[in-house]
Amino acid sequence: MVVNTGNIIKKLDVTLFGEKFTLPVKYDVFCGEMVLDSQKNALEMFLGKADELLADSDEVKKYIENQKQTKVHDLFEELVPECIYVERNDLDRYIDVFFSGIDEDGKRTKDSIAIEFKNEEFYRVGDRSVAI
Repeated sequence: MVVNTGNIIKKLDVTLFGEKFTLPVKYDVFCGEMVLDSQKNALEMFLGKADELLADSDEVKKYIENQKQTKVHDLFEELVPECIYVERNDLDRYIDVFFSGIDEDGKRTKDSIAIEFKNEEFYRVGDRSVAI
């Protein structure tokens, strides 16, 4: 499912951790401004490799382990995807995927992390401040 308003994708289906999710897509644009071609290209590149990019996320596991002070065996059991955010950048292509943490009872927590990809590769992980 792709919800497309004009040439701007607002929601889309994406596979992460081997599971399909319908996520909102948000863009870093100024009021009244059009989405940049670099942002559209970044989203297209990410969608082709999203699940693959998260498959070997040792850095993400280490980050969560440091935050929770516990061993992470499966990222899918620790995180729920919230949103895809396409940053404004003419030179490089950035995509951020925001996740909520999951507690022991399987409920979303207020803890959230951003996993950032740059030019189709994992770039960094952190709290929301890495992206905004």
